[in-house]
Parts: sequence; structure tokens; C-alpha cells
Amino acid sequence: MTIELTTARPDADDPTRSWHDSAAWQGARAMLPWLVGIAPLGMIVGTTATANDLSIAVALVSGMLIFNGPAQLTALELLGEGVGIAAVVATVLLMSAHLLILGSSIAPHWSGTPVRFRLAASAVLIDPTFIEGDRRYRSSRGGGHAYYLGAGAALAIAWHLAIVAGAVLGAIVPASVHLEWVLPLFLLAELVQRLRTSSMLIVGAVGGTVAYFTRGLPMNGGVLLATLSAVVVGVAIGGAVERSNL
Repeated sequence: MTIELTTARPDADDPTRSWHDSAAWQGARAMLPWLVGIAPLGMIVGTTATANDLSIAVALVSGMLIFNGPAQLTALELLGEGVGIAAVVATVLLMSAHLLILGSSIAPHWSGTPVRFRLAASAVLIDPTFIEGDRRYRSSRGGGHAYYLGAGAALAIAWHLAIVAGAVLGAIVPASVHLEWVLPLFLLAELVQRLRTSSMLIVGAVGGTVAYFTRGLPMNGGVLLATLSAVVVGVAIGGAVERSNL
């Protein structure tokens, strides 16, 4: 009688195990720490829409089109104040200008991919997905495309759920709570968190100074000028740093 010993691999054909080990699932899990700060911002977007008499549908559609929290918040505020669409679009484009830098940085990793992938990937391109995706692309683990899309899908789903939750909350919370103070306090906290380098301090100082002296311009023109000034200064500093490293 012969006893045959074999090495078992119980997880080899386990579809559940394969999914949980997949790059897409890993990318989705990588978003969890980011959601701690992003989900409250999404809820503020929803409450801002409600406060400006805008529907949940408008908040969700703006989220799909913009997918940039601060820019979306500003757009909803401007729409609530009756600012023209052209000015709103210009403001959003200026506030999203840094996405051009992110896109040009990650584009080499997408070279040769199908158009449908690039469309989906660009739709969820924002700071968290860029950081996580770029980290995976530069590693030797592979699966960068699936990882990036998994991260982007998780972020997009959580973002829009947070918007709905905020809109519902804003509709039932009494006006005496003054939810309008949540937005400036959150943005102030975000600003303080980002001002960690001399370059960011300069950009913040320029944007804040321009915003202060142009605050009386009609149709929130000061916001446009302040954003444009900060972007120009940021690009100039980035270019100077890059040339110094050559």
C-alpha cells in the first residue's frame, strides 16, 4: 500500500480569494484611508447644494462632470448666487488646472492602452487616484491599470454616496445649525494641511492676497483672479525647481 503525499493549494482555484487578491481590489482598499477626509467633503457638497436651493440631481451631475471637490463646491456656490454659466465654467477650469500636470505625469503609463480605458481613467483622475496609481505603476508588482481603476471606482462611488447623504442631511437639519460654516472651516483646514513647504506658502500667500484685494469685484471675479494668480505662481515655481534639478 502506497501513501502519496501532495502539496495542497486550496487557494489556487478559489474565485473569492482571487478577487480579494486582485489588483483592482487592492486599489479599492488603498482608497479607504483617503475617504476619511474625502467623505466629509462630499457631504459638504450635498449640504451646499441644498443650502443654495439646488437639487440632489444637480449635485450628482456636477460631481460626475467636475470630480474635484473644491471646484465643485465653488461651482455650486456660484450657481446658487445666480452667477452666469460662463463664469462658473471658467472658475472650474482654473481650479482644475493642476489636473493637466497630473495627467501629463501619468500619461506615459497609459500609452498604448485602449481609448475606453483612457476615457475611464481620465474621468477619475484627481490627487488621491494619481498618488495611488503612480505609486503602483512605479512599483514592480504589476497590474497598474486594474489597480488604478479599482481605486478610481471606489473613490467615485464613495464620493457620490457622500453627496447624497449631505443633501439629505442638509434638507432635514434646521437652519439654526448654520451648516454654511462647515465649508469655510473645512477648506481652511485643508489649506493649513497643504501649506507645508515654502513653495505652497508662496502660492497660498499670492492667492490669498489677490483674493483679499479683489473681493469686491462683481460676479466673484476675485475668485477667478486669485485662482489664476495661484496657478501661474505654482507653475512658475514648479518650472524653476525642475530646471534647477537638471
